[in-house]
Amino acid sequence: MPLLVLIKIFSITISILVLFSLAVKRPGLSGFFENAALSGIFLFALFIPVKDGFAVFGMAAAIIFYIAFKIARRDMSIPKTVFNVPLLIYAGIVAASFLWTYSLKDSLNEGGEALYFILFFFTASALVNSEKRIKFMIYTFTFSICIAIIYGFFQGLAINALHSSGRITGLIGNWVGFPVQVSFGLTVIIAYYLLDFKNSGEKNRYASGKILRAASGIFFAAIILLGFFDIVFAKARSAWIGIIPAVFVLMYLKSKKLFFAALILLFVLNIGIFSVSKTFKSRIFSMFNPKIYNLRLKNHGDIESHIALIKSAWAVFERYPLTGVGAGAFSKYFDEHKGVRFPWYYNPNTGKKIYDLYDNWPENGYMQTLAETGIISFIALMWLFFLAIKEPVKLFKNSGDKFKRRISSLAIGASIIFYGSFAGVSNMSNDQLTNLWLFFLALFSAVNNMSGESEEYVISKK
Repeated sequence: MPLLVLIKIFSITISILVLFSLAVKRPGLSGFFENAALSGIFLFALFIPVKDGFAVFGMAAAIIFYIAFKIARRDMSIPKTVFNVPLLIYAGIVAASFLWTYSLKDSLNEGGEALYFILFFFTASALVNSEKRIKFMIYTFTFSICIAIIYGFFQGLAINALHSSGRITGLIGNWVGFPVQVSFGLTVIIAYYLLDFKNSGEKNRYASGKILRAASGIFFAAIILLGFFDIVFAKARSAWIGIIPAVFVLMYLKSKKLFFAALILLFVLNIGIFSVSKTFKSRIFSMFNPKIYNLRLKNHGDIESHIALIKSAWAVFERYPLTGVGAGAFSKYFDEHKGVRFPWYYNPNTGKKIYDLYDNWPENGYMQTLAETGIISFIALMWLFFLAIKEPVKLFKNSGDKFKRRISSLAIGASIIFYGSFAGVSNMSNDQLTNLWLFFLALFSAVNNMSGESEEYVISKK
């Protein structure tokens, strides 16, 4: 390991130990530690769509100061959420897999990140615990994602992404994560700003703000349109198959009329895009017919390679159904065991056989979970996925509070999008997508733990 890296690790470790020691000796600093942790969460919400390195720094700061806050308060309890049991089971299996992993280095890297994201979930759910704090975090993320969406649109125009094979990367510089982040952003905008989830008997609070609401509606409608173009410019299938059902569900939660209106609008939009952009059309339809997207030398075999990688992951799972090969260790096992590699492919352009080594991970979070941590962790994860839909739907139906209904619908939409991305580009160690989904679940958990009605709802009833 390079000397500079060792020096950094040593410096960070000493700083954390000093901080924790200070928390033990000075419990009166708990308020400072709490505010410092909240600042870290703010940095995450601000930078995750813009510069994920700064967002990760915010996450680390939030976790460290939150632990110091708990030490100062002499409270080592775990925040209670409806997701605790499956999350902790999954985290326990990931940590245990370090003992039998095929590659300890990769497990510490990817498995460590998954554990790190879960710690951030508990930090955010515990500290972003009031309507004011939740709104502030949502406003912060909205500001950043709007900037990222606008940038992505003009980036797509600059590289002529509609008519070429070029793919936009957004401000985070990643054509895989950016379109899914855009999908998260569209869900937030639709659920929180555009759809009014008030009770049928509740009147609008501000009768004099019609002009402001109209202007806000026009602005966010334009952002949504640009966001859909960003997904097209990125040619992102996982984002597309996530945002479409998410929009349908959100519209259905509001009214059946909006659901059918969204259905017609998206149908027309897709026909228009498919008729204009042949590259986007080929990528979408290759999901149903792999031959549409021809293999090219020195490039990955697209859907056929995805299918083969999934088969490889299944072959690993069949060998280690209970334990897997260790969190994050699939790529190491894949590289060293030809028996789980996928076969040679025939290139129709050259008439030669090629062997695609573009990726060495399953490109499917579901199969990666099975291959790396086994069936029990997979069941725990699917339990979490189920609860991430069930609990927000339950709160949405049972609450007359408009704020809670907004956050619930936001969590539902974000979960649907994440499940779509999990089938293609995401996994539980993806620092640009998984932590953002867990952040939205943390906001929902905080709202779900609130007693009574929100201030907005109470005032509106008076």
